[in-house]
Amino acid sequence: MTDNGTFTIDELNLALRLMRRLLLRVFAISTLGIVAAIAFAWIVRQITPYGFHFAGFSSDDLGMIVVVVLVIAEIFSDGRKVGRVMRDPMMMRMPVLLMMSMGTTVARKAAELGMKPGPFFGPLRPILKRG
Repeated sequence: MTDNGTFTIDELNLALRLMRRLLLRVFAISTLGIVAAIAFAWIVRQITPYGFHFAGFSSDDLGMIVVVVLVIAEIFSDGRKVGRVMRDPMMMRMPVLLMMSMGTTVARKAAELGMKPGPFFGPLRPILKRG
């Protein structure tokens, strides 16, 4: 952040890079986690015919609960990083709830500098004037 309270292009590019990484990690955790949960349930059913139960949950439920917890933890940790870069106290406190507005916040701050994010949270580029 500069002396007058505006963000630099490097800071906004860092926030965009963190958001891009966040989305890719959430997608990877979700995809691989669901496959791992299905494999875990299948292995448990091969070992015991009635499956594994813990606290009223079957092995199928436990695998999916672990995937959801991992996704939320990833959003929370990387969302806090984006909030720290953007110096937004609400993003640092509730990154899971504000994940959908992170891109809009960065785009709004970039528009003040005459820039816009590239596709899929790519690096900033100038806004072209038409007319």
